[in-house]
Amino acid sequence: MLNPSRADMGLSLLLEQTARSIYDKRGPTDIHPGQWSALRYFARANRKARTVAGLATFLGVTRGPASRAANSLVKQDFLQSEINPQDGRSPLFTVTEKGRDALKHDPIIRLARAISDLKKDQRSDLAESLEQLYSSLNG
Repeated sequence: MLNPSRADMGLSLLLEQTARSIYDKRGPTDIHPGQWSALRYFARANRKARTVAGLATFLGVTRGPASRAANSLVKQDFLQSEINPQDGRSPLFTVTEKGRDALKHDPIIRLARAISDLKKDQRSDLAESLEQLYSSLNG
């Protein structure tokens, strides 16, 4: 495969920086990007899937990092851990009131608003391009 052009490298870097700029707060007490993904996952997942294994599959990581993210959110009171009646070794996680409040200020909302400001054909082109990039990287 040929090396990418300078323009393609520049566009790749711009995409990376755009993704990083979603998370403008990065202090020691702030929710980190991976934790935001975990919190969003647990807020949307059905009860059976609200486990470390479910999160790991969703994030495409091993159980170790998924467990650390979930446990960190429990320590910060964004999630609550409870015994799983199906498997006592694998707790279920539920978003707490503090977690639901945090999700009202989810940084991803800034990106969604910026996307909303695009013209309809730009949003369509963006969706098509991102789907193709995702498939190419994960296919």
